[in-house]
Amino acid sequence: MLKKKFFIVLAVALSAVFFLTIGSLTAMDMPDTITMNSKVFSKHTKNLVTFHHKKHADNAKISCTDCHHVYKDGKNVWKEGDPVKKCDTCHTKTGKPPKGMKKAEKIKEYCEYAMHANCKGCHKKMIDKKSPMGKKLRKCSGCHPNKKK
Repeated sequence: MLKKKFFIVLAVALSAVFFLTIGSLTAMDMPDTITMNSKVFSKHTKNLVTFHHKKHADNAKISCTDCHHVYKDGKNVWKEGDPVKKCDTCHTKTGKPPKGMKKAEKIKEYCEYAMHANCKGCHKKMIDKKSPMGKKLRKCSGCHPNKKK
């Protein structure tokens, strides 16, 4: 009986080590920077944004679920380790939305509105808190560099 308990405890411990190792390896797969180049736009009107993933996650302590999401019944059910999809997988429309369309619907359907709502919304909070990172948003060139890539 004692041997059986020992092997059960050992199996549980090894399983925990295995899953912790897999989780840390998955986190290491995160690129430091991501160029926001969406396939839904036939032509970009501004230069591409380079998103500094590592700075946002490590330095600013922004949670993965602040950007990554999968909504079910109005709740974000995405969790770290789940597959990451590009914004344009769900936010597929471009151009000007129809007049009278509500902001929430624009964000849900239109790629540019989704990305701007997420990024600008967070940086606006930083402006309100008088953080230097918030000031970067005062001009388009704060995120969209002037030089072509």
